[in-house]
Amino acid sequence: MKDTEGTLRHPDRTMDRISVFFYVKQGAIHVFENENEYRIQAGRYLFLKNNTPHWGGDFYTPGTEWYYIHFYAEPSLNEEEFSPFHNSPILLDSIYSSQLTFPKSGSVPHREYTEKQLSSIIHAFESPSAFRALQACSLTYQFFIDLYSSAINSQAGTPSSRTISRIIEFLHRNKHAKLVSRDFEDALEMNYAYLSFLFKKQTGKSITAYKNELLIAQAIDLFKTSNLNVTEVSSTLGFSNPYYFSRVFKRVTGVSPSVYISEIYRNQ
Repeated sequence: MKDTEGTLRHPDRTMDRISVFFYVKQGAIHVFENENEYRIQAGRYLFLKNNTPHWGGDFYTPGTEWYYIHFYAEPSLNEEEFSPFHNSPILLDSIYSSQLTFPKSGSVPHREYTEKQLSSIIHAFESPSAFRALQACSLTYQFFIDLYSSAINSQAGTPSSRTISRIIEFLHRNKHAKLVSRDFEDALEMNYAYLSFLFKKQTGKSITAYKNELLIAQAIDLFKTSNLNVTEVSSTLGFSNPYYFSRVFKRVTGVSPSVYISEIYRNQ
């Protein structure tokens, strides 16, 4: 969209089901949502929530250009928030069903790349292809994921994010070791209760649960690359007994070790 003369402003409306994303390429857009006021300059974006009144303030400055995307966003109470700290080798079902919460507004790190992505979405949407809707949606999903990733990366330097990264690095470096709370306190020089609270808050899971995922990832690798049975893998990974190992394996993957073995290719 482009307003060459500066005679337009953001429309006054409430969209029941449709949310709005817009990115300003040139100029500025002045908009209100409920009692919140936003002035979005070039290189920045804003999300407007469905079923929420929004309206324009000042008229656009002459030459203002912008892109917009209308999309459906129905939050589910059963979906957990995606954790950008998930470094486990296992892609669990919960990851595929998790939801992303985007920042209300922000700036993009590479304007030329962002504008090229948005132009590609328009090109796909306007094409005569029978698959244009699927192609446009696929490109939009990728665009939003890139936008989310940029926003998360910009927060990576916060003290809490650095602490979570240090915990994860420590777990990966010691994935073969039996760790106790004192090990974490010595390595990170912080109280374990605080570390546990922060880790749970940021990742949605406990330190023990994450450690178990790393162990089960090793178990899966052993099942795929060797002919070891459940008892032998349990012993190799230091579990107290194969019954406990089986419980942890099913808790992480959703299936028992024997079922998992029957469904995979194994090196012979």
